[in-house]
Amino acid sequence: MAVSCVVSNASNMDQIVDAVWARLHAGANADKERSPFTMLQAATIALDGAPAVRTVVLRRASREQRSVMFHTDVRSTKVAELRRDPRISLVGCDLDGGVQIRLHGVARIVEAPSETRGVWNSSRPRTLIVYRTPIAPATPITSPTEAHATTHVEGLDSSAGFDNFCLIEVAISRIDYLDLNPAGHMRASLVFEEGKWRGTWIAP
Repeated sequence: MAVSCVVSNASNMDQIVDAVWARLHAGANADKERSPFTMLQAATIALDGAPAVRTVVLRRASREQRSVMFHTDVRSTKVAELRRDPRISLVGCDLDGGVQIRLHGVARIVEAPSETRGVWNSSRPRTLIVYRTPIAPATPITSPTEAHATTHVEGLDSSAGFDNFCLIEVAISRIDYLDLNPAGHMRASLVFEEGKWRGTWIAP
């Protein structure tokens, strides 16, 4: 799903806010034509205090709630890191369009079945296979196949792996928008204050 909303000559920050959320919404709702913002890099603070970054798939973006969501294995290192320090940053980049979006916020780990079941049921079966492996992510193994989940078992419960499934909902408080326009690079910093996004131009 392509989005033509690059702000090349933005006169106000509202246009940039519109562009950011349109791109995130397209990323979360991409189907066969994947959006550049479907896969984001998520940075957390590792348990040893070092930076940690990995790729996540954007599953939902809500401008009204100022939030984005992805799902992950509750046994993963990133969940342990966010339990200790919920601060998180995410970055996506459209290389062809020359646009980078950085999001900063606080993560909420959603484990309650009342909140996660709907997302699980609406996900593609192949997306959920990874949650069926009995081995937690980052566990040392002797070969890759040791960690492969069972996929073809007669009568396999559709809820198999659900206990390992959780959502990460990120409340966004700050956005950094960079437009690498050939006519002149532009960068804006957006902060949510007093019920609205307030932005300032900053040097690229």
